Amino acid sequence: MRSVFEASTGLDAHMILNLLEQHGIPGRIEGEYLQGGVGELQAMGFVRVLVSEENYAGARKIINEWESIQPAAEDSKPEARTSGGIRIFVAGVIVGAGIMYWLLKVPAA
Repeated sequence: MRSVFEASTGLDAHMILNLLEQHGIPGRIEGEYLQGGVGELQAMGFVRVLVSEENYAGARKIINEWESIQPAAEDSKPEARTSGGIRIFVAGVIVGAGIMYWLLKVPAA
C-alpha cells in the first residue's frame, strides 16, 4: 500500500476515499483515530489515504483533477475595515464630550 493523499481530518480522508471508490479504486484510511491521542493539540499529517501500488497512478490522477477544480483558499487575514469604525468612534467621542460639557455648564433648575 502506498500513501496517495494526506488529509487534515478523517472527514477529508473519507471524502477522498469515496471519490476513489467511485472510480473503482479501492483503498483504506490509516491514522484516522490518532488525532484524539495527542490531547489538546490537534494531530496533523497522521491521516492518510492508502491505495495499492498498481492503483497509485490512477488515484493520483483523480486526486489532482479534483484538487484543480477546488476553489482557491480565501485569505485568512481579516479585511481592514478600520477607517469606517474609527470615524464612527471619533464622532461618538466628540458628540459625547459635547453633551457632557453642555450638561456640566448648564445650571441645575
